[in-house]
Amino acid sequence: MNGSLTELDRVVVDTNILFMALYNENSKAGKVIALANKNKIKLFSPDNVKEELIKVLKREMDFSEDKIDFIIENFPIVWIEKRFYESFLGKTKVKHKADKPVEAISLLLGCGILSADKHFRDRVNIDELLED
Repeated sequence: MNGSLTELDRVVVDTNILFMALYNENSKAGKVIALANKNKIKLFSPDNVKEELIKVLKREMDFSEDKIDFIIENFPIVWIEKRFYESFLGKTKVKHKADKPVEAISLLLGCGILSADKHFRDRVNIDELLED
């Protein structure tokens, strides 16, 4: 796999993309979320990304529990529990432990990763994703 898009444009998203989308809905990351809201692409992310997002929204943004719940529930993302990708963790190549679940889901689903982190080998080009 070379990070190219698949039939329904299934993509695993990393935390940094979600933060960029929250920060600026008109950014490229925000446009990706809009495509997912229109069912043009399907976004997946591991449970640890959701947990990290919740912690940062609470700690850095001082959002209320209700606002955080609203944000999480309204992201057009299929959150994947560890039990589904756990067997793929040993096949990951990325060094950063927190990024291993992202790569594991990419291996599980056979799709690319949308992340600002350049260490992922199967990164999707966001400009190509937005061309569809």
